[in-house]
Amino acid sequence: MSRLIVSISLLTVMAAGCFWSVFVVNKRTDELSEMVSKTEKAYMSGDKEGCVAAAAELQKMWDDFVKLGILVNDLGHAVEITSSIAEIGSFAQEQDDELYAACDRAQAQIQLFKDMQTPTLWKIL
Repeated sequence: MSRLIVSISLLTVMAAGCFWSVFVVNKRTDELSEMVSKTEKAYMSGDKEGCVAAAAELQKMWDDFVKLGILVNDLGHAVEITSSIAEIGSFAQEQDDELYAACDRAQAQIQLFKDMQTPTLWKIL
């Protein structure tokens, strides 16, 4: 009987960890998407300093998130997001219109990353 209780306890802890991980990933990816939008809006308004600062903050937020690698199942996809965020920083510094494309690409990759981290029955099987 004690083995059953231990098994149920372990299953409960694993399920709680999974749901906590999904919650954190969803929260952080939403924050990243908002920061990408903030960077793009600062560029559109002609605020060079604000755009560069937002891009630097975006880079810092992403670096902090990647350090929590235990929450990330797909580190290969994370490299693509890192590249897009680096492009955003570079284009913000140069005030290049390619920033729009980099922001769109980063938004799409962040959304895909979020969707890939969400557990579904098909992913579990």
